[in-house]
Parts: sequence; C-alpha cells; structure tokens
Amino acid sequence: MKSRIAIFAAACLTAFSAVADDLDKIQSKGEISIGVRSEAPPFGFYDKASGTVTGYDVAFGQLIAKKLGVKPVFKPIAPADRITALQDGKIDIVIAALAKTPEREKVLEFSLGYFVAVQKFAAKSGRFNNLAQFNSAKICYANGTTTDHWLADNLPKATPVPAAGISQAFTTLQAGGCDAVAGPATILKGSLVKMPNSGLVVLDDIPLGVEIFAMGMRKGEKRLQKTVNDALIESEKTGDAIQIYEKYFGQDSAVPQLRLFKIQG
Repeated sequence: MKSRIAIFAAACLTAFSAVADDLDKIQSKGEISIGVRSEAPPFGFYDKASGTVTGYDVAFGQLIAKKLGVKPVFKPIAPADRITALQDGKIDIVIAALAKTPEREKVLEFSLGYFVAVQKFAAKSGRFNNLAQFNSAKICYANGTTTDHWLADNLPKATPVPAAGISQAFTTLQAGGCDAVAGPATILKGSLVKMPNSGLVVLDDIPLGVEIFAMGMRKGEKRLQKTVNDALIESEKTGDAIQIYEKYFGQDSAVPQLRLFKIQG
C-alpha cells in the first residue's frame, strides 16, 4: 500500500512539474529576476550612492514583485540582449524601456503599456531644423532598440551608427563619429543632465515616432502576464503609478514631462 502511495505521489509531482509555468517557478523560488537597463536614465541608471540600479523601471519592478509576494532581483542588460536573455531563461521578465511592436509580440508576451515614449534627436543646437536634413546625417542610436526601425522608415538615406548603449552613442557623437543621437526623448534628456556643458539639446520640434513601453515575458506565459497586468491596473487605481511617474518625470524631477496617459486594460 505504501509503495502505491509513493508511486502516486511521484506521478503527481511529475505531472505538476510538467505543467508548472513561470508564475509557479517565481513563487516557488521566492524571487523574480528582472532585466533592466543601467544606462537609460531615468528608466534605469546606476546610482553610485547605493551601488545599485534605480529608476522608473526599477520602481515598477519593485511594484510587480510586491504584487507577487517575492523578492525582486535586478539584472542590468544591454538593449540588444533584452529579448535573448529572457528567452534563454537568464531573467523572468524584462522591464527595460522595451517598446511593444508587432514583431516582438510574435516572440514575447507583453504587459499593458506603462509609458508612452516619443523618439527624437539630440544634436548641437542649431545643427538641424527639420526632419529631412537628417537624411544626409550619421545618426547614433542604441543597438537592439526600435530606433533602427524608426530611422529606416523615416530616413532611408541617413547613415545609422549603432552603439552598445545610449551612453556610448553620446560618446561617439562628442568624438565626431556621428551628427546626432536618436532615441526616446526622455532617455536623451536624462542622459544630457549628466552633460551640462555639452552644447547638445533634444530637438523637441522634430519627433521621429511614438511608441509604448511594456514589460516583456516569455511567449505563452499567460498567467504571469495576467498577474502583471492586474498589478499595473491596480497601481493606476491606487495612485502608485502616478507617484512613480511624479518621482521621475514630475515638475521637480531632472526630466519633467506631463503625464498624458493612463494605464488601462
């Protein structure tokens, strides 16, 4: 009789293991591994004072972890590695200024949008006056981001210059390796805060495109997706999402910007 019970228990355990999804695994280990960017202020940046990555995305990662009742473990990843790190199992979720696109939705599950970004340019003041002038320019951008598609669609004659990240893109620009840096305006402005005497400005009058940032999960992880979406919707209702926004984009922040969106299903 005991042997039958043991066999039955083992069979149940095997069956559970076969159907266990990412939400089960996260709750079982008591922590969630979150991929973030450490060079995309104010979404993610290295805080020398604390020796950790902080920012808008990190705050949302903490919110999601709290909803799940687990510990958040933040892992800095390069823009080009965000999707592969998730697919390879190195992280459980990407919260790293990741734009939701039809192409990416084919390989990832996405949460509801939690930020609306506008792609723009940073360049020397007075260097460019309209979008057409960029067609003859060398434009730096962070490799692995949607900026390459925006450039290809809108400026087919421009010369794209990929960089490992936004910091390297600005370094290349200052060294004369390109004429401008393209990317989400808030990240460009956040980067320029650290470069007060660069003579560079974000060209607010020349937008390149609009996109939605969302959290990425492995394809098929519907339960985790629903839990994350529930947390986001709840954060909007409670005001937590607004508080996070005000901290990083409010009037007293380094990159002030009006919140013209709501998180909703």
